[in-house]
Amino acid sequence: MFPLIVCDLDGTLLNPEHRLGAYTRCVLERLRAQGIEVMLASGRHFQDIRTLADQLGRHGCLISSNGAAVHDRELRLVDCHPLDPADALALINAGVPADVHTNVYRTDDWLVDRPEPYLLQFHQASGFGYRVVDLRNIDGSGVLKVFFYGAPEQLQPLEQSIRARFGDRVHTTFSLPVTLEIMARGVSKGAALKRVAQRLGIGLDAVLAFGDGMNDLELLQCAGTGIIMGNADPRLRAALPALQVIGSNAQESVARHLEGLLLSA
Repeated sequence: MFPLIVCDLDGTLLNPEHRLGAYTRCVLERLRAQGIEVMLASGRHFQDIRTLADQLGRHGCLISSNGAAVHDRELRLVDCHPLDPADALALINAGVPADVHTNVYRTDDWLVDRPEPYLLQFHQASGFGYRVVDLRNIDGSGVLKVFFYGAPEQLQPLEQSIRARFGDRVHTTFSLPVTLEIMARGVSKGAALKRVAQRLGIGLDAVLAFGDGMNDLELLQCAGTGIIMGNADPRLRAALPALQVIGSNAQESVARHLEGLLLSA
């Protein structure tokens, strides 16, 4: 029995329309009735995933912005690791190619320098959206992550240049091949999970985690049992070849796996 289950959202728990399927909701409700805690861990902003948490009856803590923020089940901020303001400003003004889109997650909002309607489709269920501002005028405080949306062939060299420039002051990852994300040093879903598990008095060997993106790497590494989605980024599967691979998010495979593992009697 696993007292704590941790699920990524996009590409994992959510269907391809970025919504919770009816079957998934049913299975998670049955788990909750048995006292099994389900925790959401996402690159999304807290203001976004709290809506999904409400749909699930607020099972447990929420890990957001790839671990830069953690809220408890009462939606109180209990852990927060923003970028150094100077580093945040340097990233925002990094001089990216014109067709790469710059995004800033602060503690309470999402800022962009120009509209990018494609990104809004991920947030239809919550209605969470960005605010267009001149990013050169923000002060850099309270920035949980900076992320860049663009073609992989542009983002991969951008990641290399950021690592060369900032060294270990920042942590870089990809939630999707088209989304490069930068947080403060040591920030990851896995690091956040370790602190949450310690707070809850749960050993990591008793944690079951599901993910599909490179930003799930540390989460799957530190959980006692990590499971990879069939639709996962090939780089994640290559990095963790020993982990079990299940079906896709389109098949609601997290719920199917949990039902077979924990609810079949």
